[in-house]
Amino acid sequence: MDYARVPSTDAAVLSGDVAQGWRQTLPQQILSVLPLTLFFPVGVMYFGVLLFYVGLLASGGFTRKIQRLRQSPVLLPIFALSLVSVVIAASHGMPDDNVREFWPGFWHYQTYLFLLPFITVAPGIWQRRAMYVFFAGAVLAASLFVANAFHLLPANTLFRSYVVYEGNKSILLGILLAVAAAWMLHELRLHRDHLLWRVLAIVYVAVTLILLAKTRTASLLFVLLCVILILRQMGWSWRTFALPLVLLAALFGGWKYALSLPPPPTCEIRLVQAGPWEIFKLRSICTIQQLRDFSQGRKVNEDGMRLEIYRITADIIAEAPVAGHGIASWMPLYQKKAKGLSSATMTTPHNDYLLYLTELGVFGLLALLAIWATQLWTARRMSLHESQHESQHERGSVAELAMPLLMLTVAMMLGGMFNAILRDGVFGMAFMILLAIPLAGLRSE
Repeated sequence: MDYARVPSTDAAVLSGDVAQGWRQTLPQQILSVLPLTLFFPVGVMYFGVLLFYVGLLASGGFTRKIQRLRQSPVLLPIFALSLVSVVIAASHGMPDDNVREFWPGFWHYQTYLFLLPFITVAPGIWQRRAMYVFFAGAVLAASLFVANAFHLLPANTLFRSYVVYEGNKSILLGILLAVAAAWMLHELRLHRDHLLWRVLAIVYVAVTLILLAKTRTASLLFVLLCVILILRQMGWSWRTFALPLVLLAALFGGWKYALSLPPPPTCEIRLVQAGPWEIFKLRSICTIQQLRDFSQGRKVNEDGMRLEIYRITADIIAEAPVAGHGIASWMPLYQKKAKGLSSATMTTPHNDYLLYLTELGVFGLLALLAIWATQLWTARRMSLHESQHESQHERGSVAELAMPLLMLTVAMMLGGMFNAILRDGVFGMAFMILLAIPLAGLRSE
């Protein structure tokens, strides 16, 4: 009888240990699946984030979580940006002609704070699983773009961004495909198992991105990330310097060729009945010719509207370059300056650098650049160290996560040139989820 009680007691203890272990790893399990939600409507992503918060609270171990947060290399730069935004908001107050937009605008400058709960979780095998979930999401998204090309996809809420161009969400899908394809190339460089399937997945996602995603920013980003990966692979040699020169020569030749062509009848893609490659060529030619027309003072159409926005925004910045005009000030100021122009209805300058300079001044822009510089420096240090994780059991190859962090940072910096990626929650939260993969549990030392 006593002998029978021992297994029963051990089973109860074992069951309790299993339940406790499952609860402690719940945030990692949820975070490893979140990259898949990025390819669906924003509500799906935020629901996943809410589940993560619930799992984080249920997992306990808050002392170690706080310790990981305090040791994170990005903590101080993130707090610095939030502090600058608070000081600027207090000094300028709410704009009289845009009070309704003040608090949403203020919270957009706190986007990086959403990264902090993600990086309190312990590192581990979940990081690699999260990357493969992200790859699977990219292949799924590419398949949805292909299905839409054959008119097989319904324009319902779940798939609407693949069927109809929806601005920032459609641009984000393209950027996600670019980052995923570049990460896949990095993985191919490190791991040669399932080689054929890896190559096919990369080609499938990359071709879909260029021909079907309808975003020039993402195509340019993919090329840039590929160049970074090639330069990393070659190391420091004469080829490291020759490759950029060859690419610049090719770009210059393509630029001159596009300028020599007659202007297209229209640059409105929705009015053109053509295949993906013809649309890609049309958008490239229109972009280059619009840049030329704008530089020569000619009138530009909708395709070159951003140049007009940049010029007028630069005039606004010049009026208060140091401390800016205050949070949520860009839109009313721009509408006054651009009255009567086709761009007068814009809600952002489509450029993070200009937006931060306009509303937070030089201090705000420097705070943002400090975060990105910290990410670049962290990626550099990760590439030099075998591991900085907190225990031997949890150690993974931190060096393998250095390139994904570098690519994400470059994606944010390049994306910020053409879109206000931190001004929009669609972009911001997506990047925070992806940044959590290389930064979780990382120590500054």
